[in-house]
Amino acid sequence: GPRSLGLAGCHGDGAVLPMPRNPAAMETLWSLIEGGAKNSGRLIDRDLYETTALAMVSVLDPGETADSERIRHECGAFAMATLHYAYDQWRQLSQPPPPMLAEIWDDYCAMLDKVPSERLHQRIHAGHNCWVVPEEERFLSGSLIEATCMVGTRDRLLERIDGLSDAGLNQIMVLPALEPRYSVLERLSKDLIAPLSELK
Repeated sequence: GPRSLGLAGCHGDGAVLPMPRNPAAMETLWSLIEGGAKNSGRLIDRDLYETTALAMVSVLDPGETADSERIRHECGAFAMATLHYAYDQWRQLSQPPPPMLAEIWDDYCAMLDKVPSERLHQRIHAGHNCWVVPEEERFLSGSLIEATCMVGTRDRLLERIDGLSDAGLNQIMVLPALEPRYSVLERLSKDLIAPLSELK
């Protein structure tokens, strides 16, 4: 959040970020980092300050959509971890859920209302970023995946990564689900990492 990014600017040599959707969003993150630095009398050199974004990345096949079985399998755990996080922010800090969760929020909360309070934290984070709990499969939609993960054709993803790189994002830390992790990394290596390496 803003306070953490300000502290990273004040004290750190880099920051781990939420995945910016576009270069303008990356600029907003920079402003928070640099604001924290300025408040402590520090000046950030963007060329030397390391930035890493956490993301799940899947390359679509021709004609494939974000709600295909393969993409759900690859991205589902990351997308649901975003929902887990939003619920904890709402439960503990009264933060309203993001608009992308509006259609499922009441149903999701009703499901967790049935969990005994002493087990709630464990239940919220069951399968967290490793697999999707069967009871939560119904909340996993293509729109949720698109809102929380980097999903697109090879060319669209390369274009997005290039734009974020120009905006100062140094690295993407890919967090695949547990079971498909090797196939995900192999695909990213072939379709994204190899072409990006050739550009350098």
